[in-house]
Amino acid sequence: MNTVTDMRHSANQITTSRTDSLLVRLLVFISILFALLPSGLRWGDPDPNANYSQGSLVVQLQFGSVFLLGAWLAWRNFGWSLSHARRLNPFLLVLIGYCFLSTIWSPYPVVTIKHSIQLIGLVVVGIAVAPPVGGKQEMLRTLLVTLMLLLVISMPVSLLIPSIGVDYELGGAWQGILPQKNAMGAISGLCVMLWLKEGNNNAIPRVICLFAILFSAFMLVMAKSSTAILVTVMGSAFYLLLRRRILAGESDGIRMLLIAFIAVLTCLHFFYVFEARLPDPDEVIAPITALFHKGTDLTGRTDIWYLVLQEIARHPLQGIGYGAFWMGQGSPSQFIIDALHWVPLQAHNGYLDIVNELGLIGLSIVILIFAWHIWQLARLIRVDREEAAIHWAIFLLIAISNTSESELFRGLMFQNMFFIYSSTQISARLNLARLERLQAPPVAANAVTDAATTDKALP
Repeated sequence: MNTVTDMRHSANQITTSRTDSLLVRLLVFISILFALLPSGLRWGDPDPNANYSQGSLVVQLQFGSVFLLGAWLAWRNFGWSLSHARRLNPFLLVLIGYCFLSTIWSPYPVVTIKHSIQLIGLVVVGIAVAPPVGGKQEMLRTLLVTLMLLLVISMPVSLLIPSIGVDYELGGAWQGILPQKNAMGAISGLCVMLWLKEGNNNAIPRVICLFAILFSAFMLVMAKSSTAILVTVMGSAFYLLLRRRILAGESDGIRMLLIAFIAVLTCLHFFYVFEARLPDPDEVIAPITALFHKGTDLTGRTDIWYLVLQEIARHPLQGIGYGAFWMGQGSPSQFIIDALHWVPLQAHNGYLDIVNELGLIGLSIVILIFAWHIWQLARLIRVDREEAAIHWAIFLLIAISNTSESELFRGLMFQNMFFIYSSTQISARLNLARLERLQAPPVAANAVTDAATTDKALP
């Protein structure tokens, strides 16, 4: 077992056992599979009278085994786990602490504690599968294999068993073996980006990558998820742009953010010059929704948003309590059920759900999590541009998707899980790079200094 004092001496002499490698792949595979398949492996419409405060025994057994296996793997490599834990996004830990704190005022304290423990479990698994225990490409490639398996199975299910694989209420959108079409769209888009990465790395023949991209794009279109299509196009373009040294210098990631920020401010400035006012939300989203032949109500989501905003006004600062609002019949969300005449289990906007459950304090912590994540991504560009580019694209996909679906920081949801895995992966890669720099022999460092001095002395 490694110890923390051994880290500096072993950074350049990393050996991973075959057992650890297999466990990493197994953990990523089963955790992603459990997160994406219907809760409790029950296909069909959810029971409107279900008691969501008790939870599903099947889900508890599934993720209980995942968390135990992750904890054992982390303990097996305790030195690396402790070293990486010290380099985690600190605001992620602050958020988990605040989730536990919200138990004090939560109407369902047991549920809040359970959901908070789930966040801890995901962080532990993320640390366990991070480099060097999991190889640099191991997590992303295992993710790709898992998602492609789901897509390959979903295609014949949609064609042959439409009662499960097709949602006719939403225009015949494919959902396959997943619980809804937006999940199908999200994983199809992610597969497009991951296959782009594999094609650019030349690790897999490009013909295979091209075929896989076309298949993933086909499933994306059949899912009829406008948000997924939009973020796939944006994420793929962002990945291809970042992986090439179009912008010179060490701070190109930050420069790109500044350029995007300036572009937004410029658009707002010109709108104000011509209209003498700032655009309202409908005017901002209308050009985007028009591309997908949808209204500015975003397929009825705004009806839920207005009702959730009424609830937020009752506890704007601290929130109602983590995971304690969407609990079905008889829960605090009953007035929304009465208004809509059906049982929603989310606000279809992750940021609204964060404010509703954790208040403005929780939203502020999430903003700090994002800021730290972006800063780490900008640093990772100097270490491994290719890996940084794909994690940038993943972050973009998750951050934008969360405006129409509530997944981020919502327990065992796929995008929440993968954001945490991505965050721990980035922290671990930066930690390894730091240890390698500390281990660099003094002779090499002096040689670099002497060479730089000689260059300056030359006419």
